[in-house]
Amino acid sequence: MKQIPLFSLVIFPSPEQIELVKSYKQLLKSHIGWFGSVNSKAHITVIQFDNEMLLTLYIDQVREFCKTIVPQNVTLNTWNHFVNPHTFFIGPDKPSQLYLDKLIIDLHEHLGFKVSNTNSHMSIARKLDPEKIRIAYELFSNTEINFEFNCDAFYLRKFNDQTKQYSDIIEKISFGK
Repeated sequence: MKQIPLFSLVIFPSPEQIELVKSYKQLLKSHIGWFGSVNSKAHITVIQFDNEMLLTLYIDQVREFCKTIVPQNVTLNTWNHFVNPHTFFIGPDKPSQLYLDKLIIDLHEHLGFKVSNTNSHMSIARKLDPEKIRIAYELFSNTEINFEFNCDAFYLRKFNDQTKQYSDIIEKISFGK
């Protein structure tokens, strides 16, 4: 079994949007049962660190990188899915996709990591079979989605063994500061 990385660097939407995603996940759960990420707080993953040593090695570089970033308003406004790894998600519009993907790629390169491809998104449900993806689309086809928020920080989260979620926010790293 693959070990879950201990730390996750993410972008959060607004608190209201986080609550809305939570309600979407609960609605979907009531139709298809439990699924991967059902209890995960709405976020866009930037990078993960497997352990404390790796985090210690890179966190100062992450902070330095964030000083150079100009915050930008982003919009996530489409329901979409990945065939593999069978994920139903909210996707950004084109300008936001370009900004978010560049942000993630630039951070990885700044840290010396290679990124083959990036596809910024906010997962609703992971590990769904094709039938459950179809149900998700059916369920949300009449739900207009238009999340706009200022992308102005990364949040460092730690995996909590009790909740089995990245529920402990360790640090907010603001852009341009």
